Amino acid sequence: MRFTQAIRPLSIFITLLLACALSPGTDVLAQNSQEGVYQSQEVLRANTRLVVVDVVATENKGQPVKDLRAQDFTVLENGTQQKISDFTFHHPGESEVLPQPKLAPNVVSNAPQFRSGSLNVVLFDSVNGDLTAHAYAKDQLVQFLSSGELGQPLAIFALQSQIKLLHDFTTDSAALKESVQHYKPPVQSSQTESLESRASAFSNQGNYHTNERDIETTLNQLNALAKILKGYPGRKNLIWLSESFPLSLFPETTLRSSMSGQDLRSAETSSGGPSTFENLQTSAPFKSYAALVRKVADALMDAQVAVYPVDAGALGRDSHLAAQHTMNDVAAWTGGEAFINRNDLAASMRTSIDDGSIYYTLEYYPSNKKWNGEFRSIQVKTDRPGVKLRYRLGYYAVDPEKLNKEESDKLAETVSRAMEFDTPSYTAVRFQAGVMPPSEKNKKVVVNFAIDPHSLSFEHRSDGLEHAKVGCVVWAYGKDKEKPTMSKEVTQDAGLKPDVYKQLMSQYFPCKQEIDLKPGNYTLRLAVIDRTTNLIGTANAPVTIP
Repeated sequence: MRFTQAIRPLSIFITLLLACALSPGTDVLAQNSQEGVYQSQEVLRANTRLVVVDVVATENKGQPVKDLRAQDFTVLENGTQQKISDFTFHHPGESEVLPQPKLAPNVVSNAPQFRSGSLNVVLFDSVNGDLTAHAYAKDQLVQFLSSGELGQPLAIFALQSQIKLLHDFTTDSAALKESVQHYKPPVQSSQTESLESRASAFSNQGNYHTNERDIETTLNQLNALAKILKGYPGRKNLIWLSESFPLSLFPETTLRSSMSGQDLRSAETSSGGPSTFENLQTSAPFKSYAALVRKVADALMDAQVAVYPVDAGALGRDSHLAAQHTMNDVAAWTGGEAFINRNDLAASMRTSIDDGSIYYTLEYYPSNKKWNGEFRSIQVKTDRPGVKLRYRLGYYAVDPEKLNKEESDKLAETVSRAMEFDTPSYTAVRFQAGVMPPSEKNKKVVVNFAIDPHSLSFEHRSDGLEHAKVGCVVWAYGKDKEKPTMSKEVTQDAGLKPDVYKQLMSQYFPCKQEIDLKPGNYTLRLAVIDRTTNLIGTANAPVTIP
């Protein structure tokens, strides 16, 4: 059963702020309030759109160019020059393991363990492709992880009916290798069999992955993964180990209305030649998923994800040209690189990590404030001769308020997915939480949240107050990990005076939950939801009820 409680604005919030400081277990949180809660560098504000463009610069031989300055770049949006508001150069040497605060046994945190200019994610695709390709890809992934220690944090996810985390971010290649070796992809029927493959023992010209159920699954899970990765700062290099599927995430029919002929020719050249997807874009599958395709594309861009597809089909007897074109398109539009027709997948994965570890970040606020949902092309130029630039080629100008409303309409589904027992942790909203089991004075389990206020969105309104709306959720899992024993949510609508807001920003945003549980061992799935931006943070905490 689920309970929802709404707390009235300012007066009760201040009362809660004072009461929480005196609640059981909060002394542990209070002593860590300055260093224990991960402090972001900047307060999030709603209804703004900062465009972040990561640029990989290489010279003629493919070696990275490391000495460019902000004045060496020019950024154009739909042909109009933009003012660069921030510029950063990233390199592997800036990666470090973040010192973790000493927390009491009853306190958990979802603060990231690494600070890195780029994070690497391997997505093992068990939805698209046949069992032979899955087995070969798994073998190559194990071989890659056996080649030595990693210099950059790496996480491994499996794409199946739901995104499955095989191992969280770490530089321990042995631990990653073990997680892959123990993973058994779900059994799926072969989709590569065709009349052509039956007719010839040497060639298969059949199309791959046109099953609409698998297309929808892939799109939905890519969208879910993008939301997870958005919680981590910086560039994410998504190494998609797959045979892909023939549905373009970046329809060129949209681009043709906003790119000049020369720009489009350059884009086509960078993606390996003219696209073959124009027929697919007007076909039934594309029409069915057009809105979802656009949403996924924008989610990947918004999360700073550069896709590096690695063709798990390698140099086999099957010809899957459409799927390979999809790989080239996805890589080109997100600023990654595709690796196709290669048997050494391990080398491709290594190259992907090296390529995405040295790059420049350019940021700007678009001069065009009309959020009409259309695709806007991005072009980055440099005056330095002989330098090739690779970057994402645009974004969808979705109205931030409209996007937030659409996300709010589906927030219950998103939260339910985030709260599932084996779902990866979300870090977009960062917090600590102290869990106190029942005592003689209080027969309930008490959960005190200490939320990093810098990871919340505050809006300054005409009443002179800083407003935020935050939900705190607790799901309790017992022996049955598929269904929670208890779920509860409380929502705080805070309106803060300037002095209270200033004080809060140097401490933490509090939230308190109490739940009744029968005797037994439980895992609590904890979440904080910023209901202005719909960003989520999650963590797990064990508790025993005597």
